Amino acid sequence: MKIEVYDSLEEAFMNTMVEDIDHTLIRHSYAKGVKIISHVHEKADEYVIAQKGHFRITSEEVRKEFNLNGELVTVVYYPAGREHGLKVLGDNLDYFVLRASKY
Repeated sequence: MKIEVYDSLEEAFMNTMVEDIDHTLIRHSYAKGVKIISHVHEKADEYVIAQKGHFRITSEEVRKEFNLNGELVTVVYYPAGREHGLKVLGDNLDYFVLRASKY
């Protein structure tokens, strides 16, 4: 797992996406208490891209809490095969999931 911080969504996407491969972009919006249970994507790297909201991520034995105020964009990277999950701690969380297929 790797965490990067960028000044804008555009900068986050430009630095995260790999040129000339297909990506899947999903926008999620969840209310407080929603939990994405730990899961694995065997054949795709995954990036959680968030700018505002209070949430906790888990990845194998790592737990990290974020309380983002909208000023910067945080990108959390999970390589293919790494278990990960998320729980919304604030009132609402809007974020993007970007997947890049390895095959």
